[in-house]
Amino acid sequence: MFRLEMLPAAHGDCLWIEYGDAAHPRRVLIDGGPGRTYPNLRARIVQVPKAERRFDLLVITHIDADHIEGVVRLLRDAEALGCVFDRIWFNGRDQLDQVPDPAGQPLGALQGELLGMLIADYEHRTGTAVWNLGWPDRLVAIDREAAGLPVVDLGPGACQLTLLSPDHDRLLALKDAWRKALKAAGLTSGDTAALRLRLEAARHLRPLGDALGAVDDIEGADTGDGAELGGFELADALGAAGEAGAAFGSDDSEANGSSIALLLEYPSEQPTVRLLLAGDAWASVLEASIRRLPEASGSGRLALSGFKLPHHGSVRNVHAALLACLDSARYLVSTSGAVFGHPNARAVDLVLAEHHGTSPARLLFNYRSATTEPWADPERQHAEGFVAVYPPGSAQATVLAR
Repeated sequence: MFRLEMLPAAHGDCLWIEYGDAAHPRRVLIDGGPGRTYPNLRARIVQVPKAERRFDLLVITHIDADHIEGVVRLLRDAEALGCVFDRIWFNGRDQLDQVPDPAGQPLGALQGELLGMLIADYEHRTGTAVWNLGWPDRLVAIDREAAGLPVVDLGPGACQLTLLSPDHDRLLALKDAWRKALKAAGLTSGDTAALRLRLEAARHLRPLGDALGAVDDIEGADTGDGAELGGFELADALGAAGEAGAAFGSDDSEANGSSIALLLEYPSEQPTVRLLLAGDAWASVLEASIRRLPEASGSGRLALSGFKLPHHGSVRNVHAALLACLDSARYLVSTSGAVFGHPNARAVDLVLAEHHGTSPARLLFNYRSATTEPWADPERQHAEGFVAVYPPGSAQATVLAR
């Protein structure tokens, strides 16, 4: 059994993965969406019996609010909910200080420092070391000087994960940006007292506890995030300019470039499921990594069960060279269209034009909204040879099941 749910996370990502024994599945959670959609994640957790709320792995791909804030709320709620995380992967201040840096300066930024503080709290409370467990120097990154890509097996009967992003160069760029951002926020790296004051003042990041039917009084799930943290958030590459006229694969956001992107394979030997879970990673970094895989070297293509499009279908995070590396059956798009108007029509059209599968491309959306509706027309689907899938009826997630 294998099941991936794209939970409704407005303009963000929140991927819930279950696999193995259907009666007692293993779980992986990737990102938590923005703070205002955390109730959707919490509701999914509450569906699981409290004694079974264990996750093999929690991944926070990068520090943008639409990926990180829901995890901030989850970690504040973890004890009340009974959630247990065997591993938490996230590159924070301490990890980025391990990246070889000619300047040799420490860094910090508000979003990353908040999450790092809460992961450290979790480790202290549970007495377990989970932060980037098993990674050299506790740094989730690709060393381009090494012979191959890092591969992690989560244990007997579990999935195997190959790291495709980030590399050291992208983390160094993020390190420089964080240093400037923390200074602009008026904070000192490692000042946990100041961080806790900021966190307590942020209503959209408060915990909800384990009360059945708990109601979040935060309005506007599809608005921007970060204002209650003193306006701090690393600038998204799109900003207010949008994507009109933007070139394919032109993302230059340091935060996006630092995204953890993974090739998930299950079972680890002779996999029947292979997913490219791309976070908001850069197309150029993904392409360079995929071409290092034996199956995709030269003119080969990596066969996939599904490809979660990077950056919610942004034109800046796909290009033809990346898609030429892939032979995917499905393309997953996680966005309501809020804030940035994703997915970009040119990006989705390029995906369809470059589809190399023997079967029609399947587009899986987790919202039916103004920005995803253009692909709902059955006549267009028939004429262009693709299928679009939306959450059925009042369903709260789009599911990929094998």
